[in-house]
Amino acid sequence: MKNYMKSQNLILKSLFFAFLFVFASCETEPVEADISSFDASAKAAEKAKPSPASQKSDMTIVEIAEANGNFTILLDLLEQTGLKPVFEGTDQFTVFAPTDGAFLQFLDENPNFDLSNNELLTAVLTYHVTEGQRFSNSVLGKNNPKEIEMLSGGMIYVNSIGEIDTNDEDMDKNSSILVDAGLFDIAASNGVIHAIDTILVPAN
Repeated sequence: MKNYMKSQNLILKSLFFAFLFVFASCETEPVEADISSFDASAKAAEKAKPSPASQKSDMTIVEIAEANGNFTILLDLLEQTGLKPVFEGTDQFTVFAPTDGAFLQFLDENPNFDLSNNELLTAVLTYHVTEGQRFSNSVLGKNNPKEIEMLSGGMIYVNSIGEIDTNDEDMDKNSSILVDAGLFDIAASNGVIHAIDTILVPAN
């Protein structure tokens, strides 16, 4: 009788563990499948996201700046110095465009800056422009700051998070690209705009 009871207990235990195994298999497989499906969907979405360079616009740099409303002082100075038509044409340029706030801060800190001196203004404005279309992958440095030659002949140095320096010796930032404000990698028909929060002044 005892042997019979032991045998029955063994059978019941075996059935119980077999049931648990089947139940666990049924529960985990769909979860694993869902995770795999989610990962695949996320990777597909990332691949499908257009790169900045693939984004097209029918508007010129000037038209985008006018429509944005944050660059009225820059536009006025481009008009004053005769540079505005350069950014209305078809030649490709990348503009590190100071916002109105950047200009107001600069003028507040430099009250003697002569806004009527077009030669000086041209030197400063062209220090914010480089030739060609330079999106983020061509602007941001990786291990070391990226050196970029500007139309004025001067250099700027951009690190991996969009901080800009005008002197390669100290590497203290002079300005930052406004990545968080969504004013980065703005594609135009004739180039790219990267808004910045401070006026760039050549080290020399």
